Amino acid sequence: MLRHKAITLGTISALFLASLGSIFLLGFVYMPAQVSDSIKVNVSLPVGTKLEITEAVLKQLEQSVYAEIKGYKNVSLLVGSSGNFGLGGSSSYTGSLTIGLPALKDRIDSEDDIKAKLRKHFDKIPGASFSFGSSGGMSLGGGGAAINISVKSDDLDKARNTANAIKTLLAEKASDIVTDPSIDMKDGLPQVDIVIDRERLYNLGLNIYSVGQEIKANIAGTTASRYREGGTETDIVIMLAENDKTRLSDLEQIFVTNAQGIRIPVSSFAHYEEGLSPISINRENQTRIIHVSAGTQKGTSLGTVQAKVEKLIATEIPQDSAVRLEYGGDFKDMMKAVTQFAIIILMAIILVFAVMASQFESLLDPFIVLFTIPLALVGIVAIYAITGQQLNVLTAVGALILVGVIVNNGIVLVDYTNLLRKRGYSLTDACAGAALSRLRPILMTTLTTILGLVPMAFLPGEGSEMVQPIGQTILGGLAFGTLMTLFLMPVLYYGFNRIREKRDEKKALKLAGGQS
Repeated sequence: MLRHKAITLGTISALFLASLGSIFLLGFVYMPAQVSDSIKVNVSLPVGTKLEITEAVLKQLEQSVYAEIKGYKNVSLLVGSSGNFGLGGSSSYTGSLTIGLPALKDRIDSEDDIKAKLRKHFDKIPGASFSFGSSGGMSLGGGGAAINISVKSDDLDKARNTANAIKTLLAEKASDIVTDPSIDMKDGLPQVDIVIDRERLYNLGLNIYSVGQEIKANIAGTTASRYREGGTETDIVIMLAENDKTRLSDLEQIFVTNAQGIRIPVSSFAHYEEGLSPISINRENQTRIIHVSAGTQKGTSLGTVQAKVEKLIATEIPQDSAVRLEYGGDFKDMMKAVTQFAIIILMAIILVFAVMASQFESLLDPFIVLFTIPLALVGIVAIYAITGQQLNVLTAVGALILVGVIVNNGIVLVDYTNLLRKRGYSLTDACAGAALSRLRPILMTTLTTILGLVPMAFLPGEGSEMVQPIGQTILGGLAFGTLMTLFLMPVLYYGFNRIREKRDEKKALKLAGGQS
């Protein structure tokens, strides 16, 4: 019995440790890939691009779809679409191409194959930015990019330069692990900055307020009076004629009068700088923020990708005290979800232990039964390795359900062993007899549960990717946990109760010696 105990515990311990170490080899994703009924490609050209050019770019991409992609249902174009790349409203320089997909069983090219074929054409169109947008798939949780880097700074130019540097770095040196890097700040319409030499301004007898008002009056106009007719008031606005303020040189013709009545041209104390103004500026805690986002290549572990991206940025991007980087995305969401589920699972184990302790009227028997829970890890890792899937948040959901299911067989076995002990069986005979007698009902109840989970765990279908991890987790954990319960539970029961018997025997001998 002792030899059998040592072999059983050694084998199970080795399997558990091997499974624990294999978790990181399987890899992690936040959510499993979801099947969509369409694929949407957003395109953005430089601001001011004409509608005809945007349409031509989309048609060029459309021809690539017709020539290379197989098994699609339809293709539709939308020029001037709204909401692309964080831009509000619609514009002539944005658009989208949507590829409708047939039912899953009728598809030839998968979603990943289609995206891979389209990405090959993205670099062939200079000046255009592409991204894959959300389409008709179901979404649970998350909703952000797999990789999300927040660039924060009070200096917008430094933040923009750092964000562009990170985007370029990911595109050039991390293309094997990430896809479609992009930033959410886009250069907007051209603008002209009037830079004033304040010292010269004051020497000429002028002040900032009067200069600003004069420039505003010439460009935007000023309300001189109101015209009233029939109870209706109309502002009378005086400004330069349109053909006198359309060129940069026209700004140099603006004059300002100082306190002495001398008309001074603006060009004598100011100069003009041309640039681009951002369409929108995002702030977080009163600090300007730009998000750099990217997806991950299929089959890559989210934890591995995140670690490589952080290391690459730390070594390649110069550090600036005025710029702060924060990492978020699916990895941060996953760690938060796993932490919450770990707490919930721990609470579930405590509640299960409390229920069993009240029924067994013992703290030792529930403790023995709880040893079946870590055994489930071996089965979970094994089934994910066999199916080639990666661990995700839904795996934790399945593990939570498994906590309340897998202990049932242990309860049956321990309870019947206690019954045989009360009938006068020795400890060894009670353990062997209970395992033999309860083998059939344990296998029957487990097999009915496992066979009921097979369609949920393995049969493909639209939307099945969201329930398969739960079914596979329960099936794998329950199957292996039950098998090991039949071997481990009698050994643990024998070991713990043998220790208790020896302790009771020593107490009895001491008590007998004291009485003599």
